[in-house]
Amino acid sequence: MDEESTRIGTVTDLVEQAEPLEQMVCFAMYSATQATVQYYRDVLAPFGITYQQFLVLVELNLAGRQSPTHLADALHLDCSSVSGLLNRMERSGLVERIRDDKDRRAVSVAATDRSREIFSRLGFLGGCVSGAMGLEPDEMRALLKALHKVRDAMVSAPRPQPEPVLVIA
Repeated sequence: MDEESTRIGTVTDLVEQAEPLEQMVCFAMYSATQATVQYYRDVLAPFGITYQQFLVLVELNLAGRQSPTHLADALHLDCSSVSGLLNRMERSGLVERIRDDKDRRAVSVAATDRSREIFSRLGFLGGCVSGAMGLEPDEMRALLKALHKVRDAMVSAPRPQPEPVLVIA
């Protein structure tokens, strides 16, 4: 990346260099994410679960009992976000927290019979979502690879340090 592409400019520079939203990669990712999550919302609503709750159920059904920290890592969320999510799921009877008999501070999260029953009824979802996306299998694999590459790069990318803005009141 050259120096010009990483330079922090003025607001005027930003406006002059701005692209129409539909030509911006970040906006395309954002709007595709919004559309995909809305699709999941609509499909999952009859089951009484949210998209994030669905992701927790996927992880618990694939890997079994998990620590909240492991779930946070798997979902790429911070621990406080996962804690709130698990609190809501526990109140809804979707997960249970289990304390370790030897170390009462250690907690793991497990799916309940209710959530396993809901999850067993969601087998149609993978094909449904894939079909709605309108991508061929090879396009889906290429997109997944590209999105993982973008995510990993963005997580580790250095953050620019703009000049402080002087506010006169």
